[in-house]
Amino acid sequence: MDSQIKTCYAFIDGHANNISATELRGFLGYLFANDPEFHHHSNNSFHYPLVQYKKVHGKLLVIGLNDYAEKVFEKMSQLENIITPQDKIKISNIDMMRTKFDIHEEYSVYRFISPWIALNEKNYGKFKVLDKQGRKELLEQILIGNFLSALKGLGITIDFEISVNINRVKQKKTKAHENEFVGFFSEFVTNVAIPKYLGLGKSVSKGFGIIERIK
Repeated sequence: MDSQIKTCYAFIDGHANNISATELRGFLGYLFANDPEFHHHSNNSFHYPLVQYKKVHGKLLVIGLNDYAEKVFEKMSQLENIITPQDKIKISNIDMMRTKFDIHEEYSVYRFISPWIALNEKNYGKFKVLDKQGRKELLEQILIGNFLSALKGLGITIDFEISVNINRVKQKKTKAHENEFVGFFSEFVTNVAIPKYLGLGKSVSKGFGIIERIK
């Protein structure tokens, strides 16, 4: 049973942090246009991104997973500037860390630190007519599905059933792909331990649905 994920975290320091995760994705996707994993323009809409662009506590972050842990390390090591339509920004430093993480059963508390886009058009209609408890249960089912989709996309198999209990949840309107969605900031308990700052739900490559372990 394969339960190990290879990861590379590349935190970008300096004035580059004035740009968004989406702008960083646009630049690196153009720079490495010959590799679709960097720009995510693929015919497979269910593919879990192995390169993810994020903004975590004010810092830009690129995460490479599995085969892309080494590729992100190599490509980001050579990066000196970020070019946007408005500016050319010199990078002062990139703090890189490569590691391996064993997915395992362990009760932990996580929170979303960027909006979690959980609902599509169909289940949003269902969500609107449910009471508070029904909404909580629906979101928990969706979150379990998000975990399973991510693990499947990373080639991970587990021998236990994932459970989720959402403690707190707050809605926030957000925009992705030029469309408006209901995003959620929530805190939850789950029995599966996964690497920090991975994305769950929709548009994870653009920095949505970032989870952070609290305890």
